[in-house]
Amino acid sequence: MFPTARPTERQTEDAMNRNLSILQRATAADLQLDPFPHVVIANALPDDLYAELEASFPSPQSMGIDPSRNNHRWNYASRKIRRNSKLPQIWRDFIAYHASEAFYRDIVGLFHEGIHALYPERFSDRDSLESLRVGVRKHDTFAKKDVLMDAMISGNTPVIEASSVRSSHLDSGDKLFSGLFYMRPPTYDAVGGDLTISRYNRELAGRPERHLKFKGAYIEDDNLEVVRTVTYDRNLAVLFINSLDSVHGVTVRQPSPHSRLFVNLVGEIDPPLYELEDSGKPAHYLPADQPRTPIGLTDRIVPMMRRMFG
Repeated sequence: MFPTARPTERQTEDAMNRNLSILQRATAADLQLDPFPHVVIANALPDDLYAELEASFPSPQSMGIDPSRNNHRWNYASRKIRRNSKLPQIWRDFIAYHASEAFYRDIVGLFHEGIHALYPERFSDRDSLESLRVGVRKHDTFAKKDVLMDAMISGNTPVIEASSVRSSHLDSGDKLFSGLFYMRPPTYDAVGGDLTISRYNRELAGRPERHLKFKGAYIEDDNLEVVRTVTYDRNLAVLFINSLDSVHGVTVRQPSPHSRLFVNLVGEIDPPLYELEDSGKPAHYLPADQPRTPIGLTDRIVPMMRRMFG
């Protein structure tokens, strides 16, 4: 199910000199603003680079993942990948890039106008985004950084009973952007598991009442219209800016012995952009001058210990 081939030393050296970004082929024409800023990029990476990543995709066992649960989402974070020398170097390089300041700047270059349109008081221009200090989630903290990046080797385990790993929802308000790099295995034959991009239906569009329809992060599909269904495929990148309009989900997967493999990308900021529904309090945007979340002693010590001891 999972390839075991390892890149040669020459291949590893070549990979270090390559453009590893999944946005390297993105253009302004790829950017869609309806119903929220997003891009969908087919054949995101050159064929030779993608082939190396596909051939050396780490097995769940090498990352300590239990693949036996039904349609269960798992993530292996960049801070763990950084210190796991058993993983192929091409994967360590690839993940490191997508949790870096360089990739953050790729995103700003593509999305800065869309971010400004959503949050004009918080991000007045491109420079206000470029000036943010970038770190790695769970390795750095907001005490010294403004954006915490993560790139995770991820998957959904095989399906015993048909289910959706995540129905229509919003991501949490501390995520400026979210992204997925789909890596459909050659043997994958499951039906479903596609990404839906949705807008509110005609009765709710643009109305404050739409925020009352959420229970936590989730909303029933009868409140929505699907704008686009992105088929789970190989070498396919999806990135989007989060807001209270950025509703997305995963369609039901039918029973299959195969895992759904991908890379999960996030960039967290503080203070959050919005808060989700909680205990009956509707989802709502936060003011641009919202104070930052106090950094507790544990939040300072744990990343420091991780940097010192791995």
